Amino acid sequence: APAIAPFGKAPWRRRTRAATTPTVWSELSPPSRRRSRAGYRPVAADAASSPPRDASKGMALLPHLACVAAASGALAAYRFLLIWMGSISEYTDYTAAQLGVAVAYGLAIAAWFGVEVGVFLSPRLGYGGVPSSEDAGLKGIKVASESGGEDASVLTTEDESSRDSISPPEPVIFGIRSSGLAALRAAAEFSAIMGYVYLCDRTTLFAKGPKTVSPTMFWGLCAAVLTVGLCTLRLAGKKGEVVTAPLQRDQTEEWKGWMQLQFIFYHYFAEGEIYNAIRLYIAAYVWMTGFGNFSYYYIRKDFTLPRFMQMMWRLNFFVAFVCVTMNNEYMLYYIAAMHTFFTWGVFFTCWIGHQYNDNNAVCLLKIAAATGVTVLLYDVPGVFHAVFKPTAGLLGFHDPLHPEFTDSLHEWFFRSGLDHFVWIFGMLCAYSFPWYDRQLQAIEDMPSGKRALAKAAVIGSALAVGGWYVHTYFLRPKREYNKVHPYTSWIPIAVFLVLRNATAGLRARYMHLFTWCGKVTLETYILQFHIWMKTTGINGSPKFLMVWLPSFWLNLAVVSAVYFVLSYRVFKITVVLRDVAVPKDNRGIFVNSVIMAVATAAFYAVGVALKG
Repeated sequence: APAIAPFGKAPWRRRTRAATTPTVWSELSPPSRRRSRAGYRPVAADAASSPPRDASKGMALLPHLACVAAASGALAAYRFLLIWMGSISEYTDYTAAQLGVAVAYGLAIAAWFGVEVGVFLSPRLGYGGVPSSEDAGLKGIKVASESGGEDASVLTTEDESSRDSISPPEPVIFGIRSSGLAALRAAAEFSAIMGYVYLCDRTTLFAKGPKTVSPTMFWGLCAAVLTVGLCTLRLAGKKGEVVTAPLQRDQTEEWKGWMQLQFIFYHYFAEGEIYNAIRLYIAAYVWMTGFGNFSYYYIRKDFTLPRFMQMMWRLNFFVAFVCVTMNNEYMLYYIAAMHTFFTWGVFFTCWIGHQYNDNNAVCLLKIAAATGVTVLLYDVPGVFHAVFKPTAGLLGFHDPLHPEFTDSLHEWFFRSGLDHFVWIFGMLCAYSFPWYDRQLQAIEDMPSGKRALAKAAVIGSALAVGGWYVHTYFLRPKREYNKVHPYTSWIPIAVFLVLRNATAGLRARYMHLFTWCGKVTLETYILQFHIWMKTTGINGSPKFLMVWLPSFWLNLAVVSAVYFVLSYRVFKITVVLRDVAVPKDNRGIFVNSVIMAVATAAFYAVGVALKG
């Protein structure tokens, strides 16, 4: 007897046929399917209902040939583009890594274009492909061989309404399904963006001009952006829900956003007068590294490899490719290195003895131990260089603008040393967060009169402490301030936290413009060097402006629009490729790591061969 559909209200119709004519999925192109009141059904692959087997193979071959032709054309176009870029490049002595990554970019673009063309042409050339792996209406495929020597193919749908949602077979080109094109598209777009980065900062295509040093223009632009930001004021939380908890995600992203905008404006206008404030902004970023990561590990207790590797990918994927493409050292983009290092610090602090993290004494003891290790590393002479000497190849920096610094680890020591304590303060704040939240709620529960007095006392005290800090430390000259910054930067951060969360109204609102900017701070930090401004060359700082138009403000508007759009696109691409490269299981991470290591070695070998 033929097999019976084990589930579903309206089983698909069956056709019983001899064993010599089984159902062949590669032949289930749209012409070989029949529509009935019961929905779609597979039909035997005989001459009357399906194209001959040879014809079907020919249909499958045509999209693959089109893919190869399109990829070949893309590679040819890419080669001519590289020749043109080389003719206007300011540097002609490329490293093996640069040549290898250029080949990788070309292959990514060619692979995407070829598969895109193949997938596009598949249904138009009569090749139906294979059943979609995510077909919402397909519930089962069962091919049974019964004692009578007959095969039966049974497909079932869950109900009458689901049969119309069955998608057509999915095109597959060289093993790549159409549903898997997202990663190829992201890789190709990323390759194009990296080419644009090189074109902007390493060629003569775009002019460069001197910076305009004008405090009036700087503060006027900051005021204008703040005005626009106030126009994007929103309530935190989902629709119909008002969130008054302190330090909710939108608020911290807003904090990052407005600091980042002032940070890049500081570079654009060379506004050295606010150097001390910029140091505080960077300290606040590092504080968030301690606060955010400790909160995650303390609450979620998730110390899995996938989560940690995804964080490392987020911090270093983009900067790694920029370093290779532009032949710059990692420490030029020191923010990425600092966040990576202090993220490791938080991880090990929380992971060691993590089964006792709910014990207050143990948790505080681990934070104290982290403080002790930090003091030993940074404040005991000789220890820092002894520990980091093996990493000089990665963390060393050779500044062409300051050849007097012969110690390659000087930059790493200086940058990380300025904020070597504030990440620990971030962990302490995260640990104390429940207490802080309870105190704020207790104030809100007070009678109106007492509540007003309590808030006034809190705000007045915070302002007094802030005023004392400004007078005592903040107004010092740059070099004197740097000496006290590592030990005092937590004070203004604490003051800001108190003032920003002093009332329920402040906690419940955020400026969406700055929150959006806060999501792409890493990308805007890196790209400002190369597509918003222009550097002095290899390992160079952004000392010049990118000039497209003669009008200063119009040029700023146009260049900034491209800069922010590409920053957002890189952010999205990083997430898409992270989900492919860093799966959620350890075995998948190991396999992908081996594949990426082999690919890196192969492309580097190609670069060595090309360099000759």
